[in-house]
Formats: sequence, structure tokens, C-alpha cells
Amino acid sequence: MFKDHKILSASVERLWQTIERSAEIGPGKAGGLNRPALSTADGEMRDHLSDWASQAGCTLKVDRVGNMFLCRDGLEPDLPPVMIGSHLDTQVAAGRFDGILGVLAGLEVIRSLNDLGISTRRSVVVANWTNEEGVRFQPPMMGSGVFSGALDADEVLALTDDKGQSFGDALDCIGYAGNDDMPNGEIDSYFELHIEQGPILDTMGL
Repeated sequence: MFKDHKILSASVERLWQTIERSAEIGPGKAGGLNRPALSTADGEMRDHLSDWASQAGCTLKVDRVGNMFLCRDGLEPDLPPVMIGSHLDTQVAAGRFDGILGVLAGLEVIRSLNDLGISTRRSVVVANWTNEEGVRFQPPMMGSGVFSGALDADEVLALTDDKGQSFGDALDCIGYAGNDDMPNGEIDSYFELHIEQGPILDTMGL
């Protein structure tokens, strides 16, 4: 447990390198990204996240609609976990931090806990929600919608894109049609780091 007053700190350099690597997958315009949900690029990015999760000692779970859960067990794993997450899919012309930062920051939390040898009481779970942006399949926020119980998984899997391919078939194509049963709503708390997309930070020179 955390008893010796270690300074909690993340590796900014490591997080930046991870973000930069993610920005090489599905490149878009002007240094941005084009990585719609369930595209080949989305599958490649998911593969990298899966590898990073394994290297960090996490167990990867994937539910029926492709939501990814990177699980770092706590000392009392039966307790509802602390969840950190966002999404890896992007708009057609997207920034390299939108959504992605929220997932990779969660990964950095786990990496930092590992570096410091800290065991947590509750498990920590990093989530990558499928199709938050709603570019290829509508509506948006499908993965988190199914997880929260707002959307039905069978109905989501049957939805089709403009070319007639179903959500379920697209999941199969990229290898992320899972069967892990993640209990809806049974979490202790949820955190999502997200980039501010208005002009405020730019105006302030930050």
C-alpha cells in the first residue's frame, strides 16, 4: 500500500513518446489524424494499446462491442474499480490529442504506479470506448452507451455504415469482437482527461 510518502509523479517524456507514436497511426491533415472507428488504422492503434497493456502487466478484456479494458488488479479485486478512459477513434480531420490523451494518460497512470511499486486497494481499469466520435457508424458514443446500458449491444452490432458493412462485421475484421462480460455501472469512480477544443488555451499561449 501507499504508506511511505513517495512522490507521485508521471513520466512526461514517456507519455509524450506514446502520444507521438499514436499520432503516426492514421495520419490526417496538417499533423492531425484520420482514424475512424473500426477502420484498419483503428485496429492498428488498438494493437499497440494491447501491447502496451501487456508490457504494463495489465489484463486486457474486450466486450461484445469492442470496448477495451486494461485491468491492473488491486489488493481487493472484487471491489468496484477506479476507471480512467476515453477513445482512440477520431473524426476525419482530427487533432492528435482528442480522445487519445484520455486513454494514454490512463496508461501512464498504470505505468507510474508500477514504477513506484504502489499497490492500490481497488483495481484500476483504463477504458478505450468504441466509436465515441460516430463518424463511420451513428450514433456516437456507442461503446460507452452499451456499457452504461443506454444502448443495446445487439442493436449496435447490427448497424451498418454507408457501404453496408455491419458494426459487428467491422469488429471481426480488425480482430476486436470480444466476449468479456463487463458489469454495467459497477465502478467506483471515473476520470477522463480531455483536451480543451475551444480557443482558450491558444489565446492564452498555453
